[in-house]
Amino acid sequence: MSSIDQARKTIKALNSTYKIVHVTELATLGKLSTLREKAEAAVSYYETILKSLRWVRKTMHPGNNNVKEEKKITAIAITSERGLCGAYNSEVFAEIDQLIATLGDQVTINWVVVGEQGHRYLTRLGQNITAYLQFSLENIDLETTTAVTADFVDQINSEEIDALYVIFTKYFNAVHSEAMCEKIYPEIPEESDNLPIEVDYVLDFETEEEQVEQLLLENYLCGLLYSMFRYSVASEYCMRRIAMKQAKDNIQKQLEEAIFNARKRTLQQKTGELLDIISGAQTIRKEEE
Repeated sequence: MSSIDQARKTIKALNSTYKIVHVTELATLGKLSTLREKAEAAVSYYETILKSLRWVRKTMHPGNNNVKEEKKITAIAITSERGLCGAYNSEVFAEIDQLIATLGDQVTINWVVVGEQGHRYLTRLGQNITAYLQFSLENIDLETTTAVTADFVDQINSEEIDALYVIFTKYFNAVHSEAMCEKIYPEIPEESDNLPIEVDYVLDFETEEEQVEQLLLENYLCGLLYSMFRYSVASEYCMRRIAMKQAKDNIQKQLEEAIFNARKRTLQQKTGELLDIISGAQTIRKEEE
């Protein structure tokens, strides 16, 4: 195969790859708004539940500042099933390393993993993986999240969990997301001192206060986890879109270079052929003389 044929083949391959990458970028961008809307709806839900949970806890445990020693730690790591999403997984891995270092060697963390990438990473680290949740975050629904939350609540009630952490990636906008680690149990976010105290969320109930607190906690954790799942998959698409944009720009540069080289080789070939013709004509003329 001549160098020109090889150059044309390279240009054709780059054009095909460019189209695939461009379509992938557009597909991920189109899903971001829907995923963010679902995550924000979940935030509104669990924040409403949180107000009532705060009130019930203050009513049942006024002035309770006892801090329980945390020995049984469970952590949820939310990663992606596949690659091609830039630094998405590596940033989550950095949070995993930070949590392990913070808790120290004296504490064994029971890991619950979402995503093949996280499962591989924690396996390489030799961490204790108690559950590998193999479901699609993009298609996750409240029913699945409720089942996952119910398992955690059962372990909390049976005192198998003293503290629950979640490592996920918070989506902010189409160009910004951030991996973070949050402790979601036993602490719950406190009300800001700068905000006025509202009482419109006070509950009127006939069941036992412990049962009400249990129900509110389960619904709060469910909404919180659902929002984290949704934010994580939105962040994955965000990082994949950025990676595809960078790949597209890189392919564009390679394509421009390939086209330039192909034209250069074509020109060199035509120049060589022209020189051969001129040289042949000069030789014939000399022979005639």
